[in-house]
Amino acid sequence: MKNRYSAIGCMILIAGLVGCGADGGGEQYPRFAGGDNEIMEFSFPDTLNPALGGDVVGTISGDAISLTLPYSVSLSDLVADYMTNSATVEVNGVVQNRGVTKNDFSSPVVYRVIADNGDTRDYTVTVDRAPSPEKRISSFSINGTDGTLDHDAGTISLDLPAGTTPVSLVALFSSAGRTVTVGGVSQTSGQTANDFTRPVRYTVVAYDGSMRDYTVTVRILPAPWKEITSFVFSAAANPSLATDVPCVIGDSDISAVLPHGSDPAALAASFATTGISVSVDGARQESGVSRNDYSAPLVFLVTAEDGGTREYTVAVTIAKSDAKSITRYQLDGESGVIDESARSIRVDLPAEKNLSNLTASFLTTGVLVTVDGREQESGLTKNDFSRAVYYDVTADDGSIQRYAVEARRGENLAGLWNFEYPADGEYLINGARPVEGLFGNALFFDGRDDYVLVPDSDRLTLADAGSIEVFLQVLSLRDYAGIVHKGVQTDFSDESYTLQLWGKDGTLRIGIFNEKGQWAYVDAARKLENEEWYHIVATWNASDLAIFINGKLEGTVKNTVGAVRDSAGGLVIGAPL
Repeated sequence: MKNRYSAIGCMILIAGLVGCGADGGGEQYPRFAGGDNEIMEFSFPDTLNPALGGDVVGTISGDAISLTLPYSVSLSDLVADYMTNSATVEVNGVVQNRGVTKNDFSSPVVYRVIADNGDTRDYTVTVDRAPSPEKRISSFSINGTDGTLDHDAGTISLDLPAGTTPVSLVALFSSAGRTVTVGGVSQTSGQTANDFTRPVRYTVVAYDGSMRDYTVTVRILPAPWKEITSFVFSAAANPSLATDVPCVIGDSDISAVLPHGSDPAALAASFATTGISVSVDGARQESGVSRNDYSAPLVFLVTAEDGGTREYTVAVTIAKSDAKSITRYQLDGESGVIDESARSIRVDLPAEKNLSNLTASFLTTGVLVTVDGREQESGLTKNDFSRAVYYDVTADDGSIQRYAVEARRGENLAGLWNFEYPADGEYLINGARPVEGLFGNALFFDGRDDYVLVPDSDRLTLADAGSIEVFLQVLSLRDYAGIVHKGVQTDFSDESYTLQLWGKDGTLRIGIFNEKGQWAYVDAARKLENEEWYHIVATWNASDLAIFINGKLEGTVKNTVGAVRDSAGGLVIGAPL
């Protein structure tokens, strides 16, 4: 008997040793060969995966293991339990600890079972989700109007704007499920039309075959519209009017200006409305037929389909003058060219002129002139003319006419000075004072030490060709009195060109100097006299010099010195320095 018990004890001892195994193995059976590498059972217990709600046991077929989990369970972090007759199991080289190690089963996972003798066997574990039981409509709209969803009651309600025809409406919806049907007809969001005259039942079918109904009820709202959208006194309905008189419609007022001399006592208004009726003092109005006395304001009452009302006070005035033209325009003293047909005004200014803060003088037949709503005062208001400036001229009758004013820098216009407004740093006035000139302001020079100095710039060189234009009145003749010349040295060492009196008899001379100090000049045949205004133009180019007085050529000579000297001397107006 002792030997028998000893044998039994030995067997138990051996079984115990085999059961311990190596780290990372599953539950093991006694093995009799070193090449055992099988997985006999594979599962996801709910004790290790609480989201399951119950154990999920895998089906082993050869080297494939398959499991199906509830739809809502995440596959990315699952713990498997398994039974194997081997000591070591790995996934991607990581030793697995049964009931402990987590793996991502979003895609098939290969379990490698390694026998004691090194033989391996791979099992591919594939985890699928069960078909989804979800079946809900999460959003529903028609023509941009969102529906109110009650998932518990299975209802969707929409209030569509007044005037909507419910017979053939297309719903835009999002859903969770396999299909959505109405009366057995598959529905496509944004495409399938249905008749919503009565409630429509939408059935959502889940992937697991279960179904859920939503009853959609559409209500067309009564129209709240109560606007007057157009209002006119037409010549056809009012023979006393020569033309149609359109009216201006505001939030609660309508205004009209009748031609001068019109009688407002018995006029018929033609109007359009979004309401169902229009009345004045309780009397229903018929467009183009009903006549009223508009000598005083009238209240038009518009009634909407939903019973709401809106009042419009109609005020009619008789026009005064409709004149609203700009008849004369000067910018910074320079006359503009007015194109009345295009309602445009163009002013040419020097290329280097700063346009950002200029003053305009103008004459108008209107009663008010504004720029961007700001009243303009002739000769005082400044504006930025870096881009087109729009002048709105209001007539006595309130009508408005717009003029676009464009100040253009002329590339060929080196400088222009009319002394209408302060220099703003463009030049220095020494002694000379403003007086009334032939066109606006002029400067009075005493003939001794009064002058205007314009700083030198490249544009003032006029090397190859140039012209000087002056409006001049001589009050007394003075020897060699300067009019316009470039250069400030008394020895003429930096002189470029000069327009001046020569001698005491009123001789006018234009001269140019080259880089060597040589000069060419021409004298005008006509002599200047005291107290007279003259328009003088002196020109030169590579070939000739010429001088004009009041539009007539008074002298010309060949250019024998070539290009004009480029000097650093400033431009002096009024007297030599």
